[in-house]
Amino acid sequence: MAMIAGVIRGDNRDLEPSALARMAGAVFGGGDGDPRTWREGPAGLVAAAGDDLSEGPAGSVMCFDGRLDNRDALLPLLGDEGRHLRSASDSALALALFTRIGERFLNELVGDFALAIWSRKARRLLCARSATGWRPLHWTVAGGGFAFASQPGALIDGHAASYSLNEGLLGEILSARFVSRTETPWQDLFRLAPGHALSFENGRVRRWRWYHERYEDLSHLSDGEHVERFNALFDQALISCMRSDRPVAAQLSGGLDSSSVVCRVTELHRAGRAPGPIGAISARYPGQPHDETHWSAVVEEHLGITARVVGDAPYDIDANRVWCAETRHLPVRPNALGPTLAACRLMQGLGERVLLTGEGGDDWMNGTRAHWPDLLRQGRIGSLLREGFAPETGRGLLSATRGLIAESAGPIVSAKRRRRLLQPLLDADSPVPPLLRPEWAARIDLSERWREAVRGAERPGFALYRRSLAMAPPHRELMFDPLQASASRHGVELRHPFHDLRLIRFFMGAAGNMLLRNGQRKHLLREAMRGTLPEAVRTRQSKAHFAAPVIDTIDRYFAQRPPADLLTVRMGWSDGKVIARLFDEHRRWRREGLGGQAPNPFLNGLWYCVAADMWLEHAFGLRA
Repeated sequence: MAMIAGVIRGDNRDLEPSALARMAGAVFGGGDGDPRTWREGPAGLVAAAGDDLSEGPAGSVMCFDGRLDNRDALLPLLGDEGRHLRSASDSALALALFTRIGERFLNELVGDFALAIWSRKARRLLCARSATGWRPLHWTVAGGGFAFASQPGALIDGHAASYSLNEGLLGEILSARFVSRTETPWQDLFRLAPGHALSFENGRVRRWRWYHERYEDLSHLSDGEHVERFNALFDQALISCMRSDRPVAAQLSGGLDSSSVVCRVTELHRAGRAPGPIGAISARYPGQPHDETHWSAVVEEHLGITARVVGDAPYDIDANRVWCAETRHLPVRPNALGPTLAACRLMQGLGERVLLTGEGGDDWMNGTRAHWPDLLRQGRIGSLLREGFAPETGRGLLSATRGLIAESAGPIVSAKRRRRLLQPLLDADSPVPPLLRPEWAARIDLSERWREAVRGAERPGFALYRRSLAMAPPHRELMFDPLQASASRHGVELRHPFHDLRLIRFFMGAAGNMLLRNGQRKHLLREAMRGTLPEAVRTRQSKAHFAAPVIDTIDRYFAQRPPADLLTVRMGWSDGKVIARLFDEHRRWRREGLGGQAPNPFLNGLWYCVAADMWLEHAFGLRA
């Protein structure tokens, strides 16, 4: 991840060199290399390297974090100039397109990016993020001007402003029901939402959503046509993600998603269609309930490769306290940090820079029955009945009939069922989780935050809306921004082929029964990977659950600081007795190896109580 930042004076007077130097020092003061800076008039920009900061012939300057995956499609849009830009950086290519067609250039880009363009003549700044939003961008209007940066720490430490605590957002975090797309834990410091842009001109900020797309309805395609189109787009996404001047690695857990990435990339390389070979990295957890050595070994034998094995990097609580202080990020979840950190350390030693993941497979291909109400409203009763009474479901006639009515007509006539379908993360027996004190939740209007998220939802159709939740869910930034920043510290860029925008367009329009069929999730991926995956993995129904590393870390943290002493408890936000009781259930479940589902659904909230404690003390500066 190539970090970018910038400062613009609100009064249009010349920017002091010290202001830009302070911002550059905050972004790159941790030994990440020498940045490139640009300053003229009221504006100053910072980028990681020369290729990430480009000047155009028409008086525009761009700093760019990310990559473009459709370069070949963009070059013809530039006419004769495109022939001279084939070897240009992604930043230079994007800036040339902006110069030629203006702000609508964003609609032509496919890839992961966050960018900022300063137009010298107009004295106007444009900032934008890609539709899927994997590259973060934070901004603020403070200290007499506008500032932006990839990471929040650059604004906190590099821009002359002070920020107070945003308790409302902390309430979302502690409840593990994160819905805000633009807020951060600091008041007056914001995230630019995925698929959105903003401009700063004459001291004013304007925001808008640039990404609008009508997705093609592909439900008329046959099963074979679905598989054929998916395979073509999946190959395209994998080949795009393989673009690198150094060897590329990939996570191999043995699950369906990561195994599909490794197996298909290997096939593409052996067919001469992709660079490589790819270096598979497999995390092993001997003796642990989430160990998947058997499944990754099956993939290795199938491909005739040997994965590089890493252990789970132990979760260092003190190191994560330092992380909070240095980056101002929340600490990374233990189940995500351990295997990723171990892989990044291995790659760093080998000079590898790109790590492919299977992230997104669950989001896009697990499937739901959200298309059933759509079938009913469209009068496609035959299709609805065939799915509802498919003999492979194993349900009796009465049970199937009840289920069919509940899941097709229910969301149409019942507001409760509609909310449950359209906002699954907000549906719970209790409006406010018991971890939180109800009086504090009421004071920060926590329930109203959730109602507003549902109230403002666009509903172009049940299935389309439900799938759109996977496009750029707010909680993903809370979880993945710190993880990607951690990988970046080791010089590693995470790439997620299943989140390729061209593939997403297909998922949005695909027939619902191609994703979830007869109770089997990922039906489409399983069919598409026939002959590519080993059969044992392709037909696998089990899935590893990584609760144990989270429970073990919380246990060690509570040994240092009991629940009653957590900052959130002492401030009256959360209930220490409830936290202790709920965690005791998880501790017992872990120590006695009871198996099955976790004993209560509040493990995420328990983790965020710990994460918030570290963050409040070491990132925000509250004293324990």
